[in-house]
This record gives sequence, structure tokens and C-alpha cells, in this order.
Amino acid sequence: MFECRLLDLGTIDYLKAFLVQKDVVAKVIAGQAPDTLITCEHPHVITLSRRSKIENLLVSQGELKKWGVGIFCANRGGDVTYHGPGQIVLYPIFDLKHDKKDLHLYLRKLEQAVIDTLRENFGLNAYRKNGLTGVWVGPYKVASIGIGVKNWVSYHGLSLNVCADKRYFSFIKSCGLDVKMASINDFFDDNVSVKTVRDLLVESMGKIFSFTSLENRVL
Repeated sequence: MFECRLLDLGTIDYLKAFLVQKDVVAKVIAGQAPDTLITCEHPHVITLSRRSKIENLLVSQGELKKWGVGIFCANRGGDVTYHGPGQIVLYPIFDLKHDKKDLHLYLRKLEQAVIDTLRENFGLNAYRKNGLTGVWVGPYKVASIGIGVKNWVSYHGLSLNVCADKRYFSFIKSCGLDVKMASINDFFDDNVSVKTVRDLLVESMGKIFSFTSLENRVL
């Protein structure tokens, strides 16, 4: 087990959250801060990774502006991704030396935290697909993952759709795949709150990564 700080940023602009990540990463590398799990929601934004293909952006930047969608180039893996209201975002700033410097193991653990959350709390048959990163329920993808690593400290992370507006996913080829996106609430008559799912997902992360919460902070 290792100590982990939980840092809730609430609803925050993508760039501001990225700057918080950079600051925390530097402090974790320097031994000035414990491993930190950042949670937040973002206003509408599309992010491009280091490997994103422009053809996976299906509308013009002018059209995105009309819909109030920002665009940001992120230094992470994966491909083009949408973030917005109704979606939980986790940014684990973890020293991966705890996990034998194994990036594949780290990705599988992130997926497993989502899978356990959905199966154990909502009875959804969540699963991963061989050769792909993320989590599916039936034919629909519900969680996306894209990470970065510096000096074996992770940043960026995962997003889980709770009640996201599906219209915004039509602007992109999510993660560069021909895939339909869905949210948890698409599978139920009664809506579950983002906060409820966030708390359950954080609990699953704690079990999967064997950490204890050092402190719970809200910015």
C-alpha cells in the first residue's frame, strides 16, 4: 500500500487542469508531494494526442466554435477524445515504480477500476477488448484512456461517461475508432449522479492500486 492524495478540481478548464497536472508531476518527481489522484469535469473540449490523425476530427474548427467546443493538443497517448459535462475525468499522478515500471499493467489496472465500478455497483457487463484500450458495455464504449509518463510518473488518465451529451461525440472519430459511445445513464431509467459514480470509481482505484487516501482536497 502507498499513500495517495485525492484532489478534486470540480469543473475546470482543460488547460488549467493540465497546468495543475504539470505542477503535481514535478512535485511527485522531486519527492515533494505524494502520489495524487485528480478528479474533475471539463467544459466541452476536444483533445488531440501526439499521434492523432486530423481526419479523425470530423467537423471544422468553425463548427466546433459554434457549439462552444474548445480544442487542445495534449502530450498523451491515444487519439482524439471529447471531454465535457456529465463525464468523470481522472488524472492519476502516480509513481509507476510501484508497478514495476510496466505501462501495460498500468493501463490494464485503469481499465479494471472502471470495469469493477460498473459491474459491482450497476450490474453492467463491462469489459475490455483485446488489442484496444478502454472499456465497453455491449457494443458501446463508455470509458477512454490516454496517458503520459515522465520519469516514470504518470499523468493524463481516463474519462468515464455518466450522462454526457452524445451529440458531441459525433464531431470526432473517438480514439481513432469506428465506435459508438454511450454513458452509464443510457442503460437505466433512473439517472445516477456524476458525484456518485466518481466516488465509486475512486474507491475502485484505491482497491486496484492498493492505496490509502492521505487527504481529500478541493480546489
